[in-house]
Amino acid sequence: MLDWFVDTNHAALFAAQYCGAYKEEGLDVSIIPPADPDSPPRLVAAGQADLAVSYQTQLNMMDDHGLGLVRVATLVDRPLNTIMALNDSGIHSIADLKGRKIGVSVGGVEEALLGTMLRSNHLNLSDVTVVKVNFQMLPALMSHQLDAAIGGYSNYEVIEAEQMGRHPAVFTPEANGVPPYDELILVASRNRLGDPRLKRFLLALQKGTDCLLERPDDMWADFIREHPELNNSLNRAAWAATLPSLAGDPGALDAGRYEAFQDFLFHAGIISKKLPLDQFAVQVTR
Repeated sequence: MLDWFVDTNHAALFAAQYCGAYKEEGLDVSIIPPADPDSPPRLVAAGQADLAVSYQTQLNMMDDHGLGLVRVATLVDRPLNTIMALNDSGIHSIADLKGRKIGVSVGGVEEALLGTMLRSNHLNLSDVTVVKVNFQMLPALMSHQLDAAIGGYSNYEVIEAEQMGRHPAVFTPEANGVPPYDELILVASRNRLGDPRLKRFLLALQKGTDCLLERPDDMWADFIREHPELNNSLNRAAWAATLPSLAGDPGALDAGRYEAFQDFLFHAGIISKKLPLDQFAVQVTR
């Protein structure tokens, strides 16, 4: 299950299909966009899907709610999320956000990211007005309903704004006090880690990633052949911008990164307890 509609962040999953890696590993893989973006982790927890694309920023929250999910692979191994403000906003630094309206797409964790970024620049959440925008951040920015927003990705919404001639100011979490994290991950149910198909899937994903990095233009051609509705200048630019963010070794686990981000969420009050690392993130032995 994907996290949302098909987009270029899922490139490695599709490349594994296009280069025949799933078939080589004896797998028949269906890649399914969800009707509801909140449903994929729950479907995996309920045994109705084998794997789901999700986010490291939400992993510990899901386990705090008892879903029993474990990170088994990484698709994008660095933050894509940003605070973005358009060029006519007068915002040139995070300090300029004081007294402004800032949109968030996902409550809780995004507010924690925003609060940390503000504090690293001598501001607090009380210095701004937080507005929930439900993923409609760019229209809200364009119509001046917001002064800035967190939730726009550097490889998509920022590019979209630039292609509209708006040249946004962009501030990244990792440069403003937030511990580094993996943006896009794959999660499995903790009680399904012994499934022998999982190792074969990770081998196929590695082959797909290698193929994508070696032949990005060929993989793009296959992608838009399957999804012609995405054949436009925005998605072409997003495809190229996503490549440097791909996890070169999708199965590898940076234990310190996952433990540090769990600590961050715990101290921010986003999760109520901390778990041992192997309860929420593993490196599957190949």
